[in-house]
Amino acid sequence: MKRLGLLLMLLGATIAHAAAQSPAHAPTERPTLRVLLIGNSLIYVNNLPGLLRSLARAQHDGPLIETETYVMPGAELAQHWKRGAAAKALRERHWDVVVLQERGGVLACAASPAQKEEDVCRNSLRAHRQFADLAEKAGARVLLLGTWGPDATWQDNLDRGLRQAARGTKAVPVFAGNRLRAYQQAHRDVILFTDDSLHPSLRASLIVTAALYREMAGHSARAMDLRLDFPLLPPGSRMDDNLPLERNEALNALTRPVTLGAGELPPLLEAAEPAL
Repeated sequence: MKRLGLLLMLLGATIAHAAAQSPAHAPTERPTLRVLLIGNSLIYVNNLPGLLRSLARAQHDGPLIETETYVMPGAELAQHWKRGAAAKALRERHWDVVVLQERGGVLACAASPAQKEEDVCRNSLRAHRQFADLAEKAGARVLLLGTWGPDATWQDNLDRGLRQAARGTKAVPVFAGNRLRAYQQAHRDVILFTDDSLHPSLRASLIVTAALYREMAGHSARAMDLRLDFPLLPPGSRMDDNLPLERNEALNALTRPVTLGAGELPPLLEAAEPAL
């Protein structure tokens, strides 16, 4: 009997120790956000979807991000809707977030009562609504990624057009242009745009990435080393328009993984914060 009592005491101690090491004390499994991006070269230059995945992966907490991206050089959202591949993906698979990015200065038209009635503007606003309606049916949040213009007046019109598109779709506007302009004014020696078409430098793409991450994750990213294990695409990259960016094998063959040190990120993450 004494031996049995001793065995029961040892068993009790073992169970108590196991309870102390229970999953409540283990690292919490991070959720994954499935993100669909639709746009053009302002998204694929420097591979903004890859930067999003890398930034999320580098964090100690918060969601991981998986992406599927439909982009064409110079594409308008109306063209994407007509081609059908992005809409098909939105209908057939689960998404948590949909990012819509209109071509360059197109949305500036929505700030002008006269231009708003032109075909390009009407088609753009209709395509925003069509994609947003599909996303709503799928239970996905919609973010409208604003673009940037060459001067303050142009930027103001773009932002006003973005607000109108957001109101018409119940989407969240992400004002990337004013963030980039503010950073440029504070760092006049830094090159943010690589050509007259205002394609972003890597710094600019990282600012836009951090702004999108903040909206998706609900909190700001922290500066951590980023492993860039995807191609940093230049303007004019040739790709198969029928495939998502992530499955373009010819582009992915260009990958040479590098690490971007955390020390380079704080001013870019600060620039991604919304204006007060």
